[in-house]
Amino acid sequence: MTVSRASKLSVSARRGVYLLGAAAALTALSGCDKKAEGQVVAVVDGNEITAQEVNGELGAAAAQGEPDQQMRNVALNRLIDRRLLAEVAREEGIEDSPEYILRRRSLEENMLVQMLGEKLARDNKQPTPQQIDQMIAENPQAFADRTIFALDQIVFPMPPRRDVFNALTPAKTMAEVVTTLNRFGIKFQRGNNTIDSANLPPAVFQQFKRVGSSEPLVIPAGNAVTVAMVMRSEAAPLAGPAARNVAANAFTKRQVETALKTKLDAARKEGEIEYQSGFSALPQGGAQQGAA
Repeated sequence: MTVSRASKLSVSARRGVYLLGAAAALTALSGCDKKAEGQVVAVVDGNEITAQEVNGELGAAAAQGEPDQQMRNVALNRLIDRRLLAEVAREEGIEDSPEYILRRRSLEENMLVQMLGEKLARDNKQPTPQQIDQMIAENPQAFADRTIFALDQIVFPMPPRRDVFNALTPAKTMAEVVTTLNRFGIKFQRGNNTIDSANLPPAVFQQFKRVGSSEPLVIPAGNAVTVAMVMRSEAAPLAGPAARNVAANAFTKRQVETALKTKLDAARKEGEIEYQSGFSALPQGGAQQGAA
């Protein structure tokens, strides 16, 4: 029997539909065949969730010891809820939005930098006893002189005018600080805070010790200014094995930061970077601080 060209095309098209339908059916069947067993602890719409993912959701709790079944079950259901809502977001087109694409890139880059730091930490040799001793000696604010400060604290954005700092210099009370900021029309936030001197740079710690509770201390940092007045302080020295563990971790962290800076300097030197007019490289050290 002779078949017209149109009929041949129709037959081919039907075969294509049949093949696509068969492929879809096979995919659906393969999804149905997935079972929650072994390392697969749940299957959501054909997508597996593994025990490793649950451990990742547990995070630090999994690293510190074997979590109980209730904790694992809570973590698993968090994963299931997130996966279901993520699918809803995809159905609503969020995955294709420019904002999502920008955020995903930022998250991926931050994760890569974090994992690079973790890799460098694993690759580093354990510090020697002498290096630990040196870390303890160089940071008395975290060890022998460690202190807990209770602060009355005011925080406000970095002002564009230097005369604000000049006006704050003679202030002897927080009330005078408030009066000065109000005079300049600067909005601020005020509250009580507790800070461990181990988290302070040595220079700032020495300023706290020198000034004590006699007057406020003005601390510019980045895009903000903190004015802090010590209300109370309590000595909390750290010594013995606990101090050595903290010092060893601090030493490793410093080594990682140094290695990251070295890699960043090399990457900037080798990379081709073109700035639009009005933008430029930061002064030495600025780029590294931004990356950190």
